[in-house]
Order: sequence, then structure tokens, then C-alpha cells
Amino acid sequence: MSDSFVKPGGSSKVEIRRAGDAIAAGSATRRDEEIVQEWRDCHAYVLNTFQGTLRRWIRARPYVLVQRLKRLNTVRDKLATGRAVNVSSMHDLAGCRIIFPSVQELLHFREEFHTGTRSAHEYASAGKFDYLAEPKSTGYRGMHDVFKYQVAAAPGNAWNGLRVEIQYRTLAQHAWATAVEISDLIDNARVKFDRGVNDAREHLFALASEYIARNSEGMRGPLPDLTDEQIEEELLHLENELGVLGRLKALVARQAEVPKSRNLVLRFSGDQLQVLGFNSPKKAMIARNQVELEEPDADVVYIRAEKPNEIVSAFRNYFRDAKGFLDLLPPALRL
Repeated sequence: MSDSFVKPGGSSKVEIRRAGDAIAAGSATRRDEEIVQEWRDCHAYVLNTFQGTLRRWIRARPYVLVQRLKRLNTVRDKLATGRAVNVSSMHDLAGCRIIFPSVQELLHFREEFHTGTRSAHEYASAGKFDYLAEPKSTGYRGMHDVFKYQVAAAPGNAWNGLRVEIQYRTLAQHAWATAVEISDLIDNARVKFDRGVNDAREHLFALASEYIARNSEGMRGPLPDLTDEQIEEELLHLENELGVLGRLKALVARQAEVPKSRNLVLRFSGDQLQVLGFNSPKKAMIARNQVELEEPDADVVYIRAEKPNEIVSAFRNYFRDAKGFLDLLPPALRL
């Protein structure tokens, strides 16, 4: 099984860092980007191991679990904007996402999982990414853990030290995050990444997050000092000014045939979504890497999941499905 995955060691840490620095400076060669791709793709083995462990913990519970390797475009963006110091130390090149029906189930599962895995792998993010206790100012809510892979025996020990991020979100939190990504795509905006570029648009999504936190989960979000009335009034005012939610309502969710394969590449071509299936992680990553290098502006991602419905649920941004988010807003904004 390990032969299906890329092993570390193709490039040194110094070469990887230099390649990342070149990307950050806007002077990267094709070889620089290939080195970064190879480094990212080394994390697929660790990612696959963690998702297997997570699935055993989930068992028959109604949670959605998918895994993904970060898109090269996103790596470029994080390096160029300084949100990552260097690619060799990025903690989220590999990530699993679990979506829960409620906050209570999220917290219970996470506590269970920590108890069962902390002795096996190094917990590398204690107290850093609790965005339920301290939501981001953008409105993002959820919890993240970072683990550093560590096993004693071969062949797995070849991947020791690589990191994997686990994201825990509720359905409501995931609906909000998905809507931000879809809205950014259709309006050519960057609420997800850039602060202070469009204050009104950013505030609208922060207000929506606060409303959803209070009314769907009995919690507080990024704007806890506002009254319920102020939140609804400001949401209505901003929507009348910007029309952001109206454009989300006007979308028709994309339809795409999802192959019966665990290894998938999702790719936009024009306004169409294409989902390609592969019989091994390595083949899927090779296909995705080629698109990333030859079409730098392409929106393409490699993911792995057990069931087709998990793909649609976890990657609603690719299917342009914002209905779950809109259904959580005040009645006056759902019309």
C-alpha cells in the first residue's frame, strides 16, 4: 500500500524552503513548483493513515469525513501574502475534515479521539485553533488540531514528522464557510483570505456567522456585543446595499457525475465541474499536478472519500450549493 504514495526525501528541506521562497517572491521556476508539489504530495500517506483511524472512531455515526491536499494556488497565496513563513513548515498541507450535526457531538468526538491518539502521534497545536471559544473576526468558527505523524516501524516511519490538520465543523459552521467560498468565487472577492479590502462585505458575513451561532447553536460568534435586533437590522441593510445573498440565491447547484472511486480530482473547466476518478492516490496526484502547472489559474483539487455523498456534502463550494447557509439566515433574507 505504501508504494502508492510519494515518500519524503526527493528534495532536501533546504531545497524545499528555497522553492517556497521563490514562489513567495514571484520568481518561481517550473522546477520550484514541482518541488513544492512533491513535498505536499509526500503528506498523502500520513493523511490516508489518519483518515483510516478517524473512520474507525466514527464507525456508524452520521458524520461526514473527507480528506484533501492543499491546492497549489492556495499554497502560492499563503506564501505570497506572508500567511505562511515557509512551505517546509506549513501545518495544513494535508487535512481531514469531519462535519457533525451538533456542537455537542463535535466536542464529544474530539475528546474521544484525543484520548485514543495522543499516545501514538505528537499533538502539535495545543490551544492554538479553537475557533469556537474564539471565533475569527471574519466569522469563521470550528476547531482544528494538528498532529505530527510518528510511528516506530517501517514502512510508515519514512513519513515520521509530517503534519496533518484535522478540522472539526458542525453542519451550520460548514454551511457558513462554504457560502463564503462560493460568494468569493462568483463575485471575484477574497473575504476568506484578505482583511480590510471590503469592510462592508466582510461585516455582512461576520453578522451572518453571529446570527447562525446564536440561533442554530446557542453560542456566540465574532460579534457578541450586538443585540439580536442590531444583527438583523445590519444584515438587511448590508444586503440591500450589496446584494451578496441575492446572488447566492440565484445560483443553481452544479450537477456532476461522481465516479465510484476513492481517489478523485475535482476541476472547474469554464463553468462546468468535472470529477475524475483514479484507482490510486499517486495517479490522481499526477493528473492534478499536471493541471496545476499547465493551467496556473485552474481550480483543481485532489480529495479522497469513501462515498460520493461525502464529496457533495464536504465540498459544496465546488458544487456551488449555498442552500444550507441561506436556510439558516433570518426569514426576511430567505425570500
